[in-house]
Amino acid sequence: MSRLANKGYLYLWLLAGVVVLAYLVMAIPAAHWSSNITAAIPGTGTAWQQQLIQQNNSSRHVSLLLSGASLPELQQAAAQLLAQPPPQLHWLEPGVALQQLQNLYQQHQALLASPEQLELLRRGQYQPLVDAAWQRLYSPAPLLANALPQDPLLLTQQRLEQQNNSNGLSLRQGWFELTQQGEPALLLYASLAIDPFDRNNGSLVANALEQQLLHLQQQWPTLNVARSGVLFHAVIAAENASFEMQFYGGLSLTAILLLIWFSFSSWRPIVLALTTLSCASAFGLAAMLLIFEQPHVLGLVFATTLIGIAIDYSVHGMLAANQGHSAFRRMLPSLLLGLITTLFGYLALMFLPFPILNQVAVFMCAGLVAAFFTVKVLALFVLPANCMTVNRYLLRFCQVVSQSYCKASRKLVLIIGVITLILVSSALLLQVQFSDDVRLFNQSPTALLQQEQLVRSAGGQNWDSRFIVLLGDTTEQLLQQEQALQSLLLSWQQQGKLSAWQATVQRVPPLALQAELQQLLQQAYQSQPLQSYLQQLQLNAPPATSSRLTPDSFPSSVMQQIQPLNDKLVSVILLRNVELTTSDIQLLQQFPQTYWLDPIADTNSSLAHLRKQLSLWFALALTLAVVILIWQRGSRAAIGVVLMLTLAISSALLISLHIQQQLNIFNLIAALLVLALALDYGIFFTANLKHAEVVQAVLLSATTSCLAFGLLGFSKTPAIASFGLTVFLGVALACMLAPLLSIIVIKESENHAAL
Repeated sequence: MSRLANKGYLYLWLLAGVVVLAYLVMAIPAAHWSSNITAAIPGTGTAWQQQLIQQNNSSRHVSLLLSGASLPELQQAAAQLLAQPPPQLHWLEPGVALQQLQNLYQQHQALLASPEQLELLRRGQYQPLVDAAWQRLYSPAPLLANALPQDPLLLTQQRLEQQNNSNGLSLRQGWFELTQQGEPALLLYASLAIDPFDRNNGSLVANALEQQLLHLQQQWPTLNVARSGVLFHAVIAAENASFEMQFYGGLSLTAILLLIWFSFSSWRPIVLALTTLSCASAFGLAAMLLIFEQPHVLGLVFATTLIGIAIDYSVHGMLAANQGHSAFRRMLPSLLLGLITTLFGYLALMFLPFPILNQVAVFMCAGLVAAFFTVKVLALFVLPANCMTVNRYLLRFCQVVSQSYCKASRKLVLIIGVITLILVSSALLLQVQFSDDVRLFNQSPTALLQQEQLVRSAGGQNWDSRFIVLLGDTTEQLLQQEQALQSLLLSWQQQGKLSAWQATVQRVPPLALQAELQQLLQQAYQSQPLQSYLQQLQLNAPPATSSRLTPDSFPSSVMQQIQPLNDKLVSVILLRNVELTTSDIQLLQQFPQTYWLDPIADTNSSLAHLRKQLSLWFALALTLAVVILIWQRGSRAAIGVVLMLTLAISSALLISLHIQQQLNIFNLIAALLVLALALDYGIFFTANLKHAEVVQAVLLSATTSCLAFGLLGFSKTPAIASFGLTVFLGVALACMLAPLLSIIVIKESENHAAL
């Protein structure tokens, strides 16, 4: 009956494997892997703030700064780029956009004025306006058509020039020209038709553009290219994640297989290990693709740790199966209990508002369940009793370790353990410092960051990551709200709390302001300074115009800072060199539907809140483990295992703190995983199994886990490195402490009998 049942399980396992494989064949080609950091971190702020950040199309912008050659050579290089744009990338033509603006303002002159000009008109101080108009007339630069008859003070002309020349850029048809340290440079802008975080499409566009740039640099060897845009950072992040997944995963798998061969010198355990890992990976990946529409590449890097845990199950299975059917059956309850406790550790991550951890949890839970059933179904088929011989050096080492541990005094072990735990925990609590920095998720190369800063500074686009957001029902309402804010922004600028700001109202005044400007100009034309000025130019005072500038008549590029958001409209005011205090930001509350947004600070705050949640989940998981242990092993075993767990985890965190200088949320995530893994060791050492054999199984299992997790400590991504370091330390310490549980839980005479 048992054999029939085993064959039935085998057929079900084969059927499930075929179904999962067929699903992966269909799903993998159509999968869209994301490298978007905002998709990997907890949501920030309210729902509408999260949506605003997600739909921000600034991530689709690409900028290039060409330098290091003569101006004609730079122009030729730029012309070649514009002539053959890569697929899904569209080069912008700023000259065309400016010409559209000039045509529009030419038809609606005397409707745009700077805040300073408007204030002079309100105060009736006309002479400074006349002097500025004369100064502009003496300039050789051309004027807008019909500027003097329609706008004698040239208010619109001066306002346009003030905005367009603030960055020292000379506009051409397809690019901007500028001078850097006495050398010519060109600035080009482009927009993407794809999501730059889409790993497949983003890589295609970036690679095509890099090939073009390489060709240009071969043609002009002195040509320098600086890049700016999310695309370049996203592609590098995806490539790093892919490399680390393949490199660390492949290296740890190779090391583990070599360890298995050294331990058993047989192909059978390697077949079981590879089959277990293959099934676990396939089921984990299938679950991730099935549940998540756009999984994250960092999730796969974290998921490479499945190698160490899945191999653990095959190690326990092969050692027990080698001793026969009855020994394997005795081992299964402990392995199942270990699976359940590990699942609880990962399931805790499912309830955290942390997308990437949710994906990792799904992958690992599905993979571990598949690994357990693979071992349960295949171990006895692949490994008949006494089919392999354990390396004698390994056996001798495990026997020596077992004998050494079993000679220890239970009372002495408890006393030393409690004292050490008190000292380590106290040191950790006194020295602990946490860093809740979103930059832990990814670090772009220094060279790319320097290029980014260079391009942004050259183009005057180095806006702060903090900004002001206004909500309204209509565009006109938003323009009125922006206009109301101008005086506060101007006062902040005068106080040195910001150097500049960019708002839509600077190009599109609200209708009420346009009407007021017309009234003020009609009054000004009757004044003595203006009458004299008009007589000298032999001009008549223009009548008040009924035409108005409306947002609908402007190019879409001018209106990018106003976007639809659900049933509302939202306007974003960009700021530069912000040094506002909390009391300054509170002044925004006096303006209706006006909000201060600091996505980085909000995300860091969310990480801090999540870290506190994770601490509660850790306490809950530990409590649940105690309940399970009391139920399965008794109170003495529960106390011993908890002592071992807390000592291993506290020591791992303390050592990580000294290495990293600060802990972060990923160290706590690692601590939660160490809890799940080390609990397995406690379960086996408190079971009624031979001590030396348990030492052998746990030693091999811990070694495989240390190989899988320890390699992640060398990751270029700080989050992954922190995670790998703490898990490595925690598992290694738990492996060294776990054999003492037999001293605490099992009577000394029973221990010696079990050797």
